[in-house]
Amino acid sequence: MKTIFVRNYDDMSVKGYNIIKKVIETKGEPVISMTTGGTPKGIFKLFVEDIQNGLDISNTTIMNLDEYVGPQDSVYTVRTFMYKNLYNLVNGEPKNIFLIDGEAQDTDKEIARYKEILNQFPRDIQLLGLGTNGHIGANEPGTPFDSTMFLAQHDESTIQSTMKEYGITREEAPTEMLTLGFAEILKAEKVLLIASGKHKAEAVKALLEGEITPDCPATALRNCDNAIVIIDEDAASLLEKDHKSYNSFL
Repeated sequence: MKTIFVRNYDDMSVKGYNIIKKVIETKGEPVISMTTGGTPKGIFKLFVEDIQNGLDISNTTIMNLDEYVGPQDSVYTVRTFMYKNLYNLVNGEPKNIFLIDGEAQDTDKEIARYKEILNQFPRDIQLLGLGTNGHIGANEPGTPFDSTMFLAQHDESTIQSTMKEYGITREEAPTEMLTLGFAEILKAEKVLLIASGKHKAEAVKALLEGEITPDCPATALRNCDNAIVIIDEDAASLLEKDHKSYNSFL
């Protein structure tokens, strides 16, 4: 795992986006898988600006890491986020848009359908956020490192984060999510995790300085050569080791 330390959220967004942009510009038919929520919004903003300024995504396939179980037009869904922050804002269209169906009545059938898409379209890059409890996707603490795509139950801390992010009540908040497991996440050619803010500092400390354990799901990336982690100063504020001691680059 390579670790990049940056000053702030904007620097994290630029650094992360440039890695994604390079994939789009250098691959013949790039396949990128995105995550949603507060942390990647800066990356989406830069992506939209570049597309409107001529970045060609006509050969790009875009898919997603996960999807909440609930009505697809709900404010919190990945589908809603993707259209609000990307697809509805640009003139160009990607070659393929693949989304998980959070309304599917047969979740096993939906998982099988999406796994087949993953097999047909190997990902060049998988973008990840970092939960306050160390989760990635909906792989909550305790999820085995050999997990494959599954229907996950949210921890309470994740539910509270969703409520805060989307301004919804506890009763409105989703409690389940269809998510890629570690097996699918780590199969991408590049795995890019971004973390910003002091509210992520405990999770970052566990990721970089704690034991590699399912109790902190993100530690699954620690020994992966294809993983890149970008951390801003606030998120790194509880680290005890000097930044130079990590496998880092600028």
